[in-house]
Amino acid sequence: MKERFVFHKGFWSEESFSYVISPASKSRKQFVQKDQCIENTYNEEIKDFDYISMITKKSYPVGTTVKATCSFDKFGAPLLVITDDCRELEEGGLMYGLHFEIVAYENGCNVWHIVPGKGEEPIEVTKVNSMEFSIEEKSMIQMEVTILKGELQIKVNDHIMIAKHPDIPEKMQVGITACEGINQFYDLEIE
Repeated sequence: MKERFVFHKGFWSEESFSYVISPASKSRKQFVQKDQCIENTYNEEIKDFDYISMITKKSYPVGTTVKATCSFDKFGAPLLVITDDCRELEEGGLMYGLHFEIVAYENGCNVWHIVPGKGEEPIEVTKVNSMEFSIEEKSMIQMEVTILKGELQIKVNDHIMIAKHPDIPEKMQVGITACEGINQFYDLEIE
């Protein structure tokens, strides 16, 4: 079964998603709706770009493929997120525990394994794999990830790589995150 969310104004509903923060988040904001996309913004209160993430309320099995069309202004890091570890906060809302980020940016794609930090660091980040290539600002980026047992098969535009890690969940929620600059998301497809 294929699900497709088109983030054009009036074409989608947040009912299928939950907003989630990172342990390193400086703010709690929601995506801004534009005519053809949703995006994050620069936040004067924190003097930084908002980290905004939402994942599906529904979980998916190994074998699922996630696709997104996204872009960024000047620099950015639109990404796909995979997790089976969302923690409820005492003050309400959700925060990521262990999760994976597949990140497109101006110099290619990085895959990160992220867990809550110990001590003073809010998160511990390990690079699982990366590939270098150029992504032009404001260009449409096609991201695709097929989730297998212990493996992510990744395609960003025409560039392909595999990322292997034993912590890749066998049943997971999937979603999108905007961080490190202004990022736009146009659609999300899950099959």
